[in-house]
Amino acid sequence: MLRNKNVVSLILMATLLVTLSPFLMVIYAQPNSQEQQNVKEQMFMEIAIQARERAYELRDIVIEEIGNITNEIEDLLNEADTLLAEGSIQKAIQAMNKYRNAYRHLHRYLEQHGVDIEAPEKARGILVAINRTYTRMERLNNTINAVNSTLGETDPNYGQVKTYLEWGWGNLTEAADNLKLANQSMYLEPPNITWAAHNLTEANKNIQEAHAALKLIACWTNHWRIRNFLGALNRTRERIRVRIQERLQQEGFNLTAVLEKLGYTSLEDFHQEIDALMENAKQKMEIREAVQDMWTIREKLREMDLELQNRWQGS
Repeated sequence: MLRNKNVVSLILMATLLVTLSPFLMVIYAQPNSQEQQNVKEQMFMEIAIQARERAYELRDIVIEEIGNITNEIEDLLNEADTLLAEGSIQKAIQAMNKYRNAYRHLHRYLEQHGVDIEAPEKARGILVAINRTYTRMERLNNTINAVNSTLGETDPNYGQVKTYLEWGWGNLTEAADNLKLANQSMYLEPPNITWAAHNLTEANKNIQEAHAALKLIACWTNHWRIRNFLGALNRTRERIRVRIQERLQQEGFNLTAVLEKLGYTSLEDFHQEIDALMENAKQKMEIREAVQDMWTIREKLREMDLELQNRWQGS
């Protein structure tokens, strides 16, 4: 297992020299004006020098982990240094090839001595995942806090929603604890990647539970809002019912004609359709699913109300 302080360095060098040469060749192969060419050559040399520094960082890590390097690797690095010191682009390209070879030999040398060369990649993946999970947790916590800030004790579902909020907060607290343990595990000597991964998994389970609580809150809130809207529609229907009774007391009012124009055979037929639409809307847990039923109810009530007014004015 690599020592903790070497993990980040090896991660940064994992793709060094493998992808760098094509990029360098593009820089060198596209001359324009002499000034631009000089700039590109300067960039090339700076990158080559940086490559040398990275190669020597890996060399130092290998020496620290294993105790030595082979003469072949040492010779490759010395030859590359000599070529790079000459200062020409062509020599720098040759130096780059030797740095690449030295890097490969160092990498193979680590493998031969049983050093877990995959640990840095695993460590990087765990650290990235921990940061992403922190972000998810904070976003979910903000949402739950926002719901809580709008919840009043007079709300019909206050007790149930509050229970779900507490459930969500509890799981987020556990998630934070698990993430803390996961993060601490990555800074042990050596990093305990297995334990970090375990705690990260537990944190994600906690976040899933908190998210489930939020979905239940949304369902209860939506259900309450749907019922409130249906209650308003029902009050409109009751006003229409009263209006019909008033019209029936007036001479010359023809309720049958009103119903037939709207497609009903009787007043009972009208109320049965409204009841069925309301019951259907009550079963919906998402507002967007209930909207069509509620809109249909509203339109049918509006049409009935308008027809009653027109018939009254025309009588």
